Amino acid sequence: MSGKKSGVILRQGYEPGAIGRIVELHGRYYDRVWGSGAAFEILIAREVSEFIEHYDPDQNLLLTAHQGGAMIGSLALVGRTPEPGRAQLRFFIVDEACRRCGAGKALLDAGLAWCRERGFSGVFLWTVDNLAESRRMYERAGFAVTERVPDARYTALQDTLKMELDFSE
Repeated sequence: MSGKKSGVILRQGYEPGAIGRIVELHGRYYDRVWGSGAAFEILIAREVSEFIEHYDPDQNLLLTAHQGGAMIGSLALVGRTPEPGRAQLRFFIVDEACRRCGAGKALLDAGLAWCRERGFSGVFLWTVDNLAESRRMYERAGFAVTERVPDARYTALQDTLKMELDFSE
């Protein structure tokens, strides 16, 4: 899979260094955006590690985006969720230095195509409010906010948004 114009290449599945790089991208970005610190990075490290430890390519998807030989982004989909028939989008991030190169759109488009091919009825995700660029991307793809919850897990109190995309609409 590749984005010909941007030189972005998507790879599916685990590869060495993916866990550390995904955690690093999240840690650096969210520390800069709202001062999340080590507690957040540790939480992400645990969650990414658990996802990889139980990774089943028949039920889950891990996509990484690469440009010039470097991993610049990731997206994961969890097929077994408390919401039967719906996949959960997780660990979606693109290196700030590579934003607007098409990697985010390529990752999201490929992930949603994977869900449709497997017959999921929809996708949901949790994101933090006040991330306007991310929210616009999700809304352009058809996601809508369905729930808002105050959340202090990420070191700083944030409103967490549940966004959902129903494929039947």
